[in-house]
Amino acid sequence: MDFVFGILGRTAMRLHGNVDVKWSSPRVRQVLAALLVSANHRVPVDDLVSWVWAEHEQPPRNALTTIHQYVARLRQVFDTYQVPARVEAGKRGCLLEVAPESIDHVGFARAMARARGFRDAGQGQRAHAQASEAVGLWRDTPLADLQTEPAEQWRTRWLRSEWIPANAFLAAEQLAAGQAAAAVGRLGELERSHPMQLSLTKLMVRALAAAERPSEATDYFLATHRRYRAAGELRAADELLAVHDEVIIRGEGTFPRSPVPDPRAEAEPVPVVRHLAPDLENVDGRDELLVELDAFTTDSAGRPRRGVVVVTGSPGVGKTTVAVRWAHRAAGRYRDNVVLLDMRGDSQAKRAEAGEVVDTLLSLLDYPVDQVVSPVARAAKLTRLLERRPMLVVLDNVRSTDQVDSLIGVLASCTVVVVSRWQLKSLSAKLTPPVVTVLPLDPRHAGGLLVRRIGQRARHDRDGVAALIRMCQGNPLALTLVADRAAARTGTRLATLANALQDAEMLLDLGDEGDLPARSLRSAFTVSYRALPPAEQRVFAVVGLHPGAEVSTEALAAADGRSVAAVRRSLDVLVAAHLIEYPADLDRYRVHDLLHVFAASLAGRLSDVDAARQRLLEFYLQAAFEAHRLLYPHKERPPLPPTLVPAQQPLFGSAVSARQWLLRERTNLTSAVRVAAGHGRHDIAWMIPSVTGDVLDRHGFYDDIIVGLTVAADSAAAAGDVPAQASSLNDLGHVLLLVGNDNEAERFLRRALELVDAHGIVIGRISVLLNLARGRLHADRAKEATSMYEEALELARGLGEPERWAAAAHRLADALLEQHGREQEALRLYQEGLARRAGMDDVAGQIQSHIALGELYVRLGRLADAERQCRCASDLVNEGQHLPAAMKLNTVLARLRHAQGDDRMALRHAGRAVQLADRSRHATGQARAFAVLAEILHAHGNREDARSLWERAAELYRGRERVTKAQQIEALLAELDAGGPLVPAAREGERDTVAMPPPRLRLGRDPGGADGRN
Repeated sequence: MDFVFGILGRTAMRLHGNVDVKWSSPRVRQVLAALLVSANHRVPVDDLVSWVWAEHEQPPRNALTTIHQYVARLRQVFDTYQVPARVEAGKRGCLLEVAPESIDHVGFARAMARARGFRDAGQGQRAHAQASEAVGLWRDTPLADLQTEPAEQWRTRWLRSEWIPANAFLAAEQLAAGQAAAAVGRLGELERSHPMQLSLTKLMVRALAAAERPSEATDYFLATHRRYRAAGELRAADELLAVHDEVIIRGEGTFPRSPVPDPRAEAEPVPVVRHLAPDLENVDGRDELLVELDAFTTDSAGRPRRGVVVVTGSPGVGKTTVAVRWAHRAAGRYRDNVVLLDMRGDSQAKRAEAGEVVDTLLSLLDYPVDQVVSPVARAAKLTRLLERRPMLVVLDNVRSTDQVDSLIGVLASCTVVVVSRWQLKSLSAKLTPPVVTVLPLDPRHAGGLLVRRIGQRARHDRDGVAALIRMCQGNPLALTLVADRAAARTGTRLATLANALQDAEMLLDLGDEGDLPARSLRSAFTVSYRALPPAEQRVFAVVGLHPGAEVSTEALAAADGRSVAAVRRSLDVLVAAHLIEYPADLDRYRVHDLLHVFAASLAGRLSDVDAARQRLLEFYLQAAFEAHRLLYPHKERPPLPPTLVPAQQPLFGSAVSARQWLLRERTNLTSAVRVAAGHGRHDIAWMIPSVTGDVLDRHGFYDDIIVGLTVAADSAAAAGDVPAQASSLNDLGHVLLLVGNDNEAERFLRRALELVDAHGIVIGRISVLLNLARGRLHADRAKEATSMYEEALELARGLGEPERWAAAAHRLADALLEQHGREQEALRLYQEGLARRAGMDDVAGQIQSHIALGELYVRLGRLADAERQCRCASDLVNEGQHLPAAMKLNTVLARLRHAQGDDRMALRHAGRAVQLADRSRHATGQARAFAVLAEILHAHGNREDARSLWERAAELYRGRERVTKAQQIEALLAELDAGGPLVPAAREGERDTVAMPPPRLRLGRDPGGADGRN
């Protein structure tokens, strides 16, 4: 069996027909091995690092850049040798696209699946050949190039679930074919590396007996049996004893053997029973689940295993479909004795109890049930019948453990598959059965389902299909209902249908067309909802009030009105019902989009829906205020409005946890602002953005800030709160300047200036002037900017307001540096601003002042002074908390190191600046970083890369209408083309949009009122 990629040993590729394990450097091979484990799935960069870099190794400081480099090398190998694969890397992770069958471990699994199929069909020779071919793919320890914890976990799991069962299967086939000596040799080799594996030890006893080596079989049994008992594995010891007694004492069970007729069969014939829904040939995206069910229901030799397996999942996800498809596939192992029974646990009809199941099975076995009156005697009779002819029993739609508990003993000789939309925790605690969880379909298989059911029209309307996939979120019931509607309405474009189904009520009721039983999402979800106790029904409806799909326990408790502990207990019930789920964070919950729509439809029925929504919004406001207070204690905040929610116990133990909460709740906070505005809570709608903008700004989440402030400005206007409206407009203008939308920024800032002037808000005029001046500086109108900055500084000094004072001094220095010959004035102003910021313990502001001073000292040639300032900034900056400042600091350090002649470090800092600029999507920061990196590369003779970076920098400056900056770069490009000397721009960079914290209007109605951040 040929393969292209191999991980069953050292990482290999088949190049020119030969298997090569030294096709690249060790690290590149490790990256490929990790990607092959998750081929055709995007692997997050952090996950890839944990797979590749062992615990004793130092992980890369910049993981994305490092991974990019190795992926580029992989791509080069693929191109050189024409390997049929594609690999890419980006912020969302790495993706290796490759035909699954070209990977050896996938080929191994498929070969073993074919082998088991041949065995079930009675084709022993073909089963033996396929298993031998699969086992032959082993070259060495799987993932031999990776010595990390994730690789070890995968390796252990694969050996237990794939390698050992495959070898046990092959040994069993060898015994059946009369090759006992070969089976003994294979089992002996396996036991050395996998000692005390019960499936292997039992086979070894059989193999030694079949090889006519009974004394060795007994000696082996005695030694192994003692080891099991010494290890406390009494069950394994008993099972091995039973095999020994069977093949050595009684002389039964050897390979090959002919079936021995059961004399009781003539008296009590047991017919073949097949009671199963029709097979479904096209079950999209469930192959792995079918293989998992095979593994849980067969022993090492591939024979049916007695016991219980639970299949669970959320409503409409296709649990029964998977169970039916698998039952048809596995029927051959049970000689077609397969029964599926509907336990009616999710129906309005009376649910099926144990007695009804016993009677049904006896009837299916043609046993006269009426002849036995006692239910206990009937159960005993069924148990005896099933001992002679075990079968596969699928119990579908089970509501609770008590519904099947008494049946487990009766069906002890059978394979029992319990299908339920509930997690059945009591059953799991009692039996610890394997659990197969059916999840929503991935987009690829969801699209396949739609195309198959809709037909040719879907193949030619990819956009429409994509819209339907996004709407259905992988739920097979939703996909089926939508596909059926599309197929029935051939004249409707798929995009039009998707748009119409944005109506939540229409989507939930799709398929409910008067027929019974109802077949809609609402009916499927309602079954689970009605089974909930009242408290849990309420909490699920409250989930529908929440604007996001992921929510914390504290937020839901605030809305519900009960304690956090009580609500957490209710949430555990909802998790057990698969109505919500746990994400990675154990105190947060996530709800599927379709279930969220259903929950929202229920929320409107709450008697206190308005109060519950208000409590939820007030929770977010109070938490955001508390987080801002911890993070920025030196800044003032507007007073909180009266609330229904009592003052919260402190949610955050530190500023770090407050920042993490704000970032984690970022999308929920933005959604809460919209909800507040839509329901008339305009005070909440403008206050939340006022206390979340600082952290979002530091981390580059400008889109969220813009959305929140746009709503905030409108809400403040609707409430008639002029200071709040002016503050929101000013902040919005500031952020638009940061992202390069200067024209829109000017419009909002002009409106803010009109408001503050009309109402005599002096501190507001200072803030707006600072931002308007910034726009002038962007437009290369330095003199106008200087005039505005001077006015702002004079006003701030007059008020004695240190935050605006520092900001105005800093910005005025920036403007002076745009006018040659005024460096000493700028130096004094930077120092003045730094003194004010140090006096009020403004860490972020101090970082910006140190960076600006460091850059100015580099320009003046005072490198020792520049070094000191950069060191001060480095001591204070944290990339995770001050992203724009870290980006600017690396740019300045690159220039400093270049001036010091240390171009190796200069290149490193310039590269880091580019990466941070990419993360923040800051156009001017990107242009500045590209320009510095280009300058250094050109100094080293790398003209082509320098040209590319300068071209990108010029394009970014043009996009931001920084004409002078663009022209300076273009002049360098012209000189580069002409081959003449390059004269770097006198001042490269824009000091006012990265280092300076945004001026904010936190103002009262008089000049001495509360102020906010800069």
